[in-house]
Amino acid sequence: MTDVTPDKIKDLLESAIKSNTNAWAAQSKYFDELVKRNVNSFATLAEARMESLKQINESQTFNEAFEANVAYEDAVRDELKKLYDRNLDAWDDLQGKLEDIYTAAPEDEAAS
Repeated sequence: MTDVTPDKIKDLLESAIKSNTNAWAAQSKYFDELVKRNVNSFATLAEARMESLKQINESQTFNEAFEANVAYEDAVRDELKKLYDRNLDAWDDLQGKLEDIYTAAPEDEAAS
């Protein structure tokens, strides 16, 4: 059985506080960047839509209008795929950081 001393309790609490603070910072950074990525992506999509509507309006034939809309749909698909990939990479990065934060270091395990 391990000896529970005030110093061990203090060390445990300090470690927990540090881990939780680091996790909070990592999660806050992730969500801040998530919002920025999403806003930038949807701003890009809005600009692409406005441009496609302009092209549709200036079209002389139905085929030109249709092609402008198809080009917009391709742009949407590409942008959403990039957004998904960036968000997935950021999520994986956050999980790695949290795992590092909450995984006990060898010296922490030896102390218990």
